[in-house]
Amino acid sequence: MLHRIVSRSVVAFAAAGLLASCEDNTTGTPLTPPPPSTAVYINPLQPPDSITPPDPITGKRDTIPVPYTIEQRVVNIDGTDFVVAVVTPDPQFLVQFPDGDVAEGQEIAFSLNLPGALESTRVTVPASGLVSPGRWIVDNPCPPVGGATSCRGVQRVIARPTAGNPGFIDVDTTFPED
Repeated sequence: MLHRIVSRSVVAFAAAGLLASCEDNTTGTPLTPPPPSTAVYINPLQPPDSITPPDPITGKRDTIPVPYTIEQRVVNIDGTDFVVAVVTPDPQFLVQFPDGDVAEGQEIAFSLNLPGALESTRVTVPASGLVSPGRWIVDNPCPPVGGATSCRGVQRVIARPTAGNPGFIDVDTTFPED
């Protein structure tokens, strides 16, 4: 008997819920539209292309894509000189909303996939939409230097927005052989 009472109550409650959900809301309060997306796209930018000198016969110039590279620099920290491998030029990203507008005011966090150092780990997107972590020092370039027994050939800087997908730039940290 108790089973029949509970079953009838549950059926009556479910039916009332179904009828309420089918109610016409055209005369009620309109639903508010969802807020605009704050998700952003982060597009890695390649360094500017280099233009070769004109060919002496044809006068034509070739444009050659320039990859990110590394170079050795000496930095002085507290009176001690250190030789470091620095990515050149500084990596850059373009940050935009899905509609293509610049994501001005959004905060971007930078990190590395391997040990190293960045000049900035957080930046706010300016009106240009271009952001950079600044100087990027890589660790353990190839071939091994300074007594190191191993090296890391490819390293990555990652730009992460508050909402949206991250962007990244890889650099080959192999020094050309002399």
